[in-house]
Order: sequence, then structure tokens, then C-alpha cells
Amino acid sequence: MLRHLLLGLCLSFVVAVSFAHAGDPEKTPEAAPAAEANAPDAVADDTVHVMRLSLRDALQKGVGGNLTLLEQSYEMPIAWQGRRAAEASFDYLLTAGLSVSHNETPSTNVFSSAGVGVENLVNAQIGVTRRMRSGGTVSLLYRADRISTNNPFATVDPGYAQGLSVEMSYPLLRGAGDIALADIRRAQNGVVAARAGYSAQVEGTLLAIEETYWELVYADANLQTRRKAEEVARELLDDAKSRLDAEVGTPLDVAEANAGVQRRRSEVLSAENLRETLEDQLLSLIVPFGPSVRRAIRVEPTDTVDTAISALPTRADEGRFVALALQGRPELLASRAEIASAGIDVVVARDAIRPQLDIIGRIASDGLDSAFGGSIGDVATGEATSATIGLEFSLYLGQRAARAEWLSASWRRRQALLRRKELENEIVVEVRKALRDLQTARGQLAAGKAEVAAADEGLEGERLKLDQGKSTPFRVLQKEDDRTAATTREARAAADLRIAEARLQRSVGSLAASRGVQVRHRGDVPEGASGRAR
Repeated sequence: MLRHLLLGLCLSFVVAVSFAHAGDPEKTPEAAPAAEANAPDAVADDTVHVMRLSLRDALQKGVGGNLTLLEQSYEMPIAWQGRRAAEASFDYLLTAGLSVSHNETPSTNVFSSAGVGVENLVNAQIGVTRRMRSGGTVSLLYRADRISTNNPFATVDPGYAQGLSVEMSYPLLRGAGDIALADIRRAQNGVVAARAGYSAQVEGTLLAIEETYWELVYADANLQTRRKAEEVARELLDDAKSRLDAEVGTPLDVAEANAGVQRRRSEVLSAENLRETLEDQLLSLIVPFGPSVRRAIRVEPTDTVDTAISALPTRADEGRFVALALQGRPELLASRAEIASAGIDVVVARDAIRPQLDIIGRIASDGLDSAFGGSIGDVATGEATSATIGLEFSLYLGQRAARAEWLSASWRRRQALLRRKELENEIVVEVRKALRDLQTARGQLAAGKAEVAAADEGLEGERLKLDQGKSTPFRVLQKEDDRTAATTREARAAADLRIAEARLQRSVGSLAASRGVQVRHRGDVPEGASGRAR
């Protein structure tokens, strides 16, 4: 009896524990995922954030966040630092030195000190040298020596010898004139090229963003059309089933309608895939992917492709657009800078053929006294003054290396001129193609509108025949296919029209200006530099 009582108590305890766990949602395996799903982080990750985006907003975001543009934006400050480095060749050069020497010389005559002659010398010197923009150099040098010796004939021991001298060197042939400014001018052309390169990259990036934006608008329209076609197919399937139930339809009608639903469902899936792909492309251009960027974003374009066709340029505007392109394309500005640098190389190489002939000069004042201050006084009063002037000449016989470099520089400049001409040809072709594409898209859009109107009438007529028993769901689906294709072509032509217009603005280098996008050039005011052109 006692054993049965204990068994009953154990069973009651087990049942009570089971009910206790069942009543606690945090203790059940089924409740754990629900608790995790209700966590704030999980809700934030699963929430789809809608980004309503106009074309201008997309372009402005791209200018501020596109990784390629951010990388390219550093070219200008880099070019500015190159200009500063070129200017630094004319900075003052400070030199200083200190040496201590002990010299012993065997005696060679009876007048010298007995045994070995000893001289101790402590030398200190400091100087400032500067390269001049005219090609020469100027130096100011100061020297101070302390001399002690055991020579009995030395009049001052120990003595202080000091000297102050100005030295100058100026080229008369090679390197004369403003050849010394060649590096600065090359660097300045590099700044111009860097700015033009960034502007060209901005135009190209904005075009990529606008193309993707209008492609996304088209993908939205295409998706809506496909979904509407799926709804029509489902309505026809329901109607075919009702007719079959009423014994006025056939199983074949139901099978055809069901096949139409499945095919249109697959088209909807393809359209959704296309839209998501374009959405990712647009986000990657304006909001780069990264761990700190939320990926659950749905972009909803707010601009439409409706465009006043009469306001768009025509083939008659070709001359005006070509002229604008040849004046404003940043690639041409960069090409001009390249040609200018090549011209500098030619001038420098031609100058190197000339012989080196420099005029040199030196004027110095020296002093010697047993007191340090006394020797300074001698230097200041010019007690011992010396001056030198002369010419130095040097020339590589044959000048083969210099002549080879000159010819190479001349040919590189011709190459730069040909590249510019080729670039101009490419720009003209680009403008002409953009105008043709614009005209083609204009015609396709007008045709698309007419096709949609005709397809709507054909679909409505076929529906009436179906209601009267004179048609089948298969024929209605065919008419729906015609309307879907016409609507898709119209949306495609509208998007192509806006893309062609954007490409035309890009071809003349005015896409950013025409869209009102504010572009800030990194390095317009160089960091740590005054920016003063000298």
C-alpha cells in the first residue's frame, strides 16, 4: 500500500513539473524562436525601409557617396602636393658643420719646432643656399676656426680665423631663363588634369546613376504590367472553371487558362528579379554596401518618364551640341594640360642640347685675431677682402643623349596632339549617336502609345466575344499578351528616351549642371598650402 502511494506521488510530481514548463513560454523550445523574433535587433533587421527617391536626390547622393568618386577625389590634393613639392626646389637650404682636427708634421728644417709640428683646429661653419627662379644659385657662407700650434713663428697662437662669403652661379646658355620653372608648370598642368579628370568621373558616374534610375523605373512599370497580366489570367481561370461547372465550358479551356496563369507567374518572378537587381545596382552607386548600411531597403523612384517630346533636342541641334561638347568636355581640358606638359618637355629637352656655360662669382671677407671678437671686427671692416669672377664651360661631345631625348619629347607631343584629335572625333561621334538615339526613342515612344491603345481595344473586344461564347480564354490570353507586350515596349521606349537625353547631356559635359547637382571638388583649397600661384 505504501509503495502504491509513493508511486502516485511521483507521478503527480512529474505531471506538475510538465505543466509548469508548458505554461512558461521561455522554457519551451517552440517559444524560443518567438522570443528571438520579438527582440529589437531582429525586428530592425527584418523591417523593409522604403526609400522614396527622386532622380535629383539619387544623383546628389551619388556625388557624396559613390566609392569611385571618393577615390578619384583624392587626385586633386595629390596634384596640389606635387605642385608644392615643385615649389620646394626654390626653398632655402640650410647647411651646418662642426669638425675638430689634430695634425702632426715632422720637422723639415731648423726653423721649425723641434721634433714634430703640432696644429689643432676647431672648425664651425654654417651656410644658406637658394636656387633662383632664373636658374642660378646664391649662397651665404660663414666660417669660424680656432687654431693653435707649436710653431715658434706663429704670430697669433691661439688664433681665431673667421670668414663671411657670398657665392653666386648663373647659367648663360643651358638652364638660362625660366627653364627652372618647368617642374612647377608641369605640376600646375597636373592640377588642371586632376580637376578635369574628377569632373569627367562625376559626369560618368551621374550618367550611370541616371541610367540605372530609369531602368528601375522601367522595371517597376514592367513588374506592374506582368502582375496585371497575372491577375487577368487568374480571372480567366476562375471564369473557365465556372463555365466548366455550368457545363458550358471544356476541360481544355481550364487547362489553357491554368497554363496561362503559370506562365505569367513565372514572368512576374523574372520581373521581380530584374527589379531587385537594378535596385541593388542603384544602391551600390549611391549607398555603398557595408556592415553599417542597412540592406533591407526598397527604393521607390518618384520621378516618371513622362517627357515633353517637343522640348527635346532634334538632329537639327547637332552643330550647337557639337560646339558645346568641344568646349566643355572635361576630357578635352585634361588633354590640353597633357599637351602643355609635353610642350614643356620639348623646351627642356631642346635646352639640354646647348652647352653649359655658367658665370660664377665669389666675394669674401676674412679676419684673424687672438680674440674671437677681434676676428669678427676684422671681418666686419673688410680688413682682408677677396673676390673672384669667372666662367665654367662643359659640353658632351656629340650630345647624342640630349638630341635623342629632344626627338623623343617632340614625338610624344605629336602623339598627345593626335590623341586629342582622336578624342575630339570620339566626342563628335558620341554627340551624333546620342541625338540619333533620342530621335529613335521619340519615334518608338509615339508608336508604343498607339500600340497600347490598339491592344486595349483588341483585348476589350475579345472579352466581349468570350462573354457571348464566341471566343475562348486562350484567345483572350493572346490579346492580353499583345497588350502586355505593347505596354512593355511603351515603358521601354520612355525609359530609353530619358536615358538618351541623359547621354546627350553627358556627351557635352553638362549632365551635372543640367540636373542641378552640386559638386564639391576635394582639393580646391589645398590642405596646408596657401594655393597662391607664383
